[in-house]
Amino acid sequence: MRIHIHPDYEFLRPEIKQIVSGRYSVDKVFCNKRNVVEKITIADKKFVLKRYKRPTIANCVIYTLFRKSKARRAYEYALRLLKNGVNTPFPVAYIEEKRYGFFHTGYLLTEYMNLPTLAQIKIEELPFEQLHRLEHDLISFTIQLQEKRILPLDYNPSNIFYSYDDAEGCFSFALTDINRMRFGRIPWSRDAMRSFEQFGITTDKLYHFLLGYAIERNVDIDLCMYEFLRFRLIKKFRRFLMGKVKGVVKKRPA
Repeated sequence: MRIHIHPDYEFLRPEIKQIVSGRYSVDKVFCNKRNVVEKITIADKKFVLKRYKRPTIANCVIYTLFRKSKARRAYEYALRLLKNGVNTPFPVAYIEEKRYGFFHTGYLLTEYMNLPTLAQIKIEELPFEQLHRLEHDLISFTIQLQEKRILPLDYNPSNIFYSYDDAEGCFSFALTDINRMRFGRIPWSRDAMRSFEQFGITTDKLYHFLLGYAIERNVDIDLCMYEFLRFRLIKKFRRFLMGKVKGVVKKRPA
């Protein structure tokens, strides 16, 4: 078993070592589906523990010999984001549990960030001025990420925390679930459209949103519309095919 702890939290090593055996206090379960995400208490301090779903046997071999685990990537990416001035829950530790010499399960421990996600925001209840500001600030945040050569690949409302400053009248954001990211080059408009498509923007608001991005980034709005709709149609086509495949499987005789 590999346990890597940030130097600031080395004093909690005995408690962190107990995580794999389940010896910790759970305050709240945020998710218990593909992965398990819990708010926990260690030494009177709140943290978030993410236990990743056990990968396939093939991926267990890959994570052992060739590629970093999701937990390790998320830990290292968090440090990289913070170094670049992008807010994200501070990484405390990651654990890689092994069995028979091969990777088995990954755990990520971060500080608890008491903020809602964009998925929880009730758009219909926002005053027009706040709604316009949210759109503007989200576009600006996305462009700032791109200018810092950062491209989140799971850029959807559930993975973006937000807060609103009443005095300044503006929104700020933080990223979570960051094990899938690209660094090193300024993303093209095509990459941004792939990210925006994950937001679930309705058709009636699509042009206005993309126009704001195109103006601020100084790119062609027609190209933005084309790339956005291309990604949306590809996603719909894949869902259509998956539905057909599932339908065929269900119709097979026992």
